[in-house]
Amino acid sequence: MIWVTWRQQRLQIFAVVGIVAALSLVLVYLRSQAVNGALSDTNQLIVSYILLLLVVLPVLLGMFFGAPLFAREIEQGTHVFALTQSVSRTRWLITKAAMACGSLAVAMFVLGVVAAWAFEPMKSTMQTRLETGQFEAQGVVVGGYAILAFAVGATAGLVLRNTLAAMVVTLIMYGAVLLTLGQSVRENYAEPSYFEAPVNQVASQAEPGRSWQVDYGFVDATGKQFPLLSTRYCAAEPNVRACFDRMNFVASYSKAHLPNQFWRFQFTELGLVLALSALVLGAGVGVSRRPLA
Repeated sequence: MIWVTWRQQRLQIFAVVGIVAALSLVLVYLRSQAVNGALSDTNQLIVSYILLLLVVLPVLLGMFFGAPLFAREIEQGTHVFALTQSVSRTRWLITKAAMACGSLAVAMFVLGVVAAWAFEPMKSTMQTRLETGQFEAQGVVVGGYAILAFAVGATAGLVLRNTLAAMVVTLIMYGAVLLTLGQSVRENYAEPSYFEAPVNQVASQAEPGRSWQVDYGFVDATGKQFPLLSTRYCAAEPNVRACFDRMNFVASYSKAHLPNQFWRFQFTELGLVLALSALVLGAGVGVSRRPLA
């Protein structure tokens, strides 16, 4: 069974390894240029493209690796031949999923770590590595998101038994999880550091470079915080200072996650993504008990 599964999946596995190897070589080159202070405008543009590619690569692999894994065999009826041999349905499912997901996960974990190492010295291009769009493109979460996309694709294929429909579901679910974690959940992984300065100064100037600012505004004499969105009407008044005096502001503040929290956030999000992947795969196990014919 293992040999047959390898024969079926070897082209996809070789393709993933080739993509990871090629991107890793480009990343090594870009890091060398950044360390030597020779990261040209063209190279910075390449970095931007690679960031975008690393964000979408897990879902692309999930769509084209996970979604057809079972759906295509069910569509073509080839699963009937496999299940009429001396192989149980459970062994057939686990062997195919383990080989595909395992090889994909290893390759993407390697790529994510190489990307984090390569992007680290690019301080001018990577303003903060914690924000959405940069955080998901490096570190261990790259492998985690690849596992999630694969799990969604494979499970959707078992449920829908249609490759194209499973691909669409994978894309939608991946985007929903990515946006939810990035926009609503990630900033809560740790308590942000607090910075304060006199009202005529900008508190965020005290933040270490590459910090991720999550809140800023003003503080009145009682210590109550007013986020900037609630005080923007002062900008429409002819005398902004008089407006601030009337509001009794005595200081400005900012809250930010510091750059040294990068790996803590990475492993926290990895845990969440893997837990979600386990739930999805668990649902797939339940679905697999139904007749596949």
